[in-house]
Amino acid sequence: MMARYTRDQMRHFRALTEAQAVLGWGLILVLAALVGTIYVNQASRIASVGRKVQVMQANLEDIKRGNAALERQIADMQRLDRLQAEAVRLGFIPASPEDIEYIIVPNYPVEAQEVLLNAQPTAVPLPPPPDTMSEAIWLSLRGRISDFVQGEANE
Repeated sequence: MMARYTRDQMRHFRALTEAQAVLGWGLILVLAALVGTIYVNQASRIASVGRKVQVMQANLEDIKRGNAALERQIADMQRLDRLQAEAVRLGFIPASPEDIEYIIVPNYPVEAQEVLLNAQPTAVPLPPPPDTMSEAIWLSLRGRISDFVQGEANE
């Protein structure tokens, strides 16, 4: 009786082991299929985004070429000989000194303009050298602090 009980247990254990193996392999296959699906999905998305980037880069290159053509056109339109020819076509003529009229504006601040026109560099007198070391250190620190406050860097 004991042999039969052991034999039944072995058969049951073998059936359970086979079911566990089938279930394990099935689970592995399902996981592999899931990972494969995710991989293919991601690869297709990456390829799609890569294609969009290529299209955008091509559009950017087209726009750059268009900008370069417009810049060439602007440079061509600003050529001096072309501007002179256009001025002659419109009836302009070169001005002689007799053709120039000056307008006098009353109460115009002439001094500011004369200062700018007649500005000559003037020598700024240097301060006397410091007498003591502490005075020299103080002058140096004061200069650095004022430069710092003004946003200047003297190196």
